[in-house]
Amino acid sequence: MIIHLVTAVHRYTGRALVAIKEIDFRVASYQWALWVPRLKRATYIFGDTDRLSSWDLERAAYLYRELSAAGCRVLNDPARARQRFDLLRTLNDRKINRFNVWRVEDSELPDRFPVFLRTQSAHRGPISDLLGSTEEVAGAVNQALHEGFPRKELMLVEYCAEPFRGNLFRKLAAFRIGESMVPSLCVHESRWPVKQGELGIADQAAYDDEYEIARTNRYGETIRGAFEAGEIQYGRADFGLVGGQPQIYEINTNPHIERVTKHPFPIRFEADKLIHDRFIEAFQSIDSAPGGSHIRIEGHPLLRRWSRRIPWRDWCP
Repeated sequence: MIIHLVTAVHRYTGRALVAIKEIDFRVASYQWALWVPRLKRATYIFGDTDRLSSWDLERAAYLYRELSAAGCRVLNDPARARQRFDLLRTLNDRKINRFNVWRVEDSELPDRFPVFLRTQSAHRGPISDLLGSTEEVAGAVNQALHEGFPRKELMLVEYCAEPFRGNLFRKLAAFRIGESMVPSLCVHESRWPVKQGELGIADQAAYDDEYEIARTNRYGETIRGAFEAGEIQYGRADFGLVGGQPQIYEINTNPHIERVTKHPFPIRFEADKLIHDRFIEAFQSIDSAPGGSHIRIEGHPLLRRWSRRIPWRDWCP
């Protein structure tokens, strides 16, 4: 059994994994796991930690330690896993990424342009156009504050992207599942902030290349270093190629996973099948058979004190 802990409103992302019969994958919320007095013996993946409050992040770290001490396999230590800003700054410091990031709250000003504004948490992408000067940065920050984005959440990211070919941009991705690296399908768009993809914008050659990426796991071992730098054992790294070198934009520990159900190029179904089979193998390699008694969660006094003080009925208005 594998239990992926995420925030309650983002449990939908793992539905495709729950549906795989060859693995026993379950999704549970922190709101549940940090309240109940006992948990099943299983492999636990701590995901979605960038969406936790500072208090719940600390409690999740204590829970991680209790489960580990009880003999469970646990992935993504909430106390150690680097979140977006820290990850990207570390990747730049280690020369894995060529682009840098700056915190607005620290009054850091970029020394290279263009940059764009985004939030440290969430997965909404850029909240500004490309900014080419300190004056444009100041204007974008003031606009974001006016709209209600908290200052502590704002960060500036140096632009680092280039077209796959012509005006076609491509986002690549690779999963780490324990020690296994699993490729992912590509996303193609006509704009640099590639996120959802545009159907019909890529041709047969692009999907032939995607199949080869899936077949050979072309970037798996290269991207492993980013996971190691981030101290993350489960997640999906999104990246692009600039000058032929991967540039890692984020590691999502609660990635939305879906199967291909409709597409004009048949080879994409073949790539999806290859990836699906590797998913099964990778998850089977970290699975833990449930057994024995449940684990009582009571070691750290701060882990239970808050939830015992506030009954469930008092959580609703």
